[in-house]
Amino acid sequence: MKAAIILLNNVSKPDSARWWLEGYLKAIGVEVATYSLNFENLDSLGGIFEKNDAIIVVGAAGDKRAASKIAEILKLGVEVNQEALELIRNYYSDKMEIPKDLEDKAVMPEFSYVIQNERGAVPGFVAFSLTDDKFIAATPPRFEEAVECFELGIQDFFRQKTGKKYSVTFALYLDGSIEAAEKIVERLHQKEKNVFMRLDARFLGTRGVPIAFTVFAESPEELSDTMSRLEEESSKLASELGLRIFEKEKDEEEM
Repeated sequence: MKAAIILLNNVSKPDSARWWLEGYLKAIGVEVATYSLNFENLDSLGGIFEKNDAIIVVGAAGDKRAASKIAEILKLGVEVNQEALELIRNYYSDKMEIPKDLEDKAVMPEFSYVIQNERGAVPGFVAFSLTDDKFIAATPPRFEEAVECFELGIQDFFRQKTGKKYSVTFALYLDGSIEAAEKIVERLHQKEKNVFMRLDARFLGTRGVPIAFTVFAESPEELSDTMSRLEEESSKLASELGLRIFEKEKDEEEM
């Protein structure tokens, strides 16, 4: 499967968004290319879409111009999505200042699949081509919200196409520095496929530096084998640095 990541010029932390999305998609076997576009160059989206099975447009959700261009590429109409509008209104229900363009923020291609954004006002969406088995996903511009929307729904459409039906996310804690953890991640990247590994602040605690792993597999057996191998290799690499890995806690695992 070939996919493109499009970073619009309203995206916060574009380098982080690029790194995170590329790492995740490559771990499930997607061939990825990344582009940066200004809103003035939205016409370029069509040519990029033609060369790929799917694209993710980071920064398009909540922007009427971008949503309209996506609809045009997919040969769809546009609409104020009522599910999205309700989510946006709920977000602002207890806020002092409410934007006047709530309906514009809810504009999406018709028949879009809406993805709730638990970190902000504007939901993401996935819209599908009427002529072939391709789709375009859109996220809000803020990095944290883009990741949230991807994890909550967009990833599912990519995993259906790549066959990576099973996954688990867990963290191992290194009794050492961030620099040492980065070395371990770099070494593991060279050995393991189908794993998205990173230092993830969402796992921060008092136990050490968290190295987070999301493992993808086509069977439960493959999933279990890869997890065991990662734990073993992580401990071995930590030992070579004169450090140790804490055991992961059970409640950190998710199927």
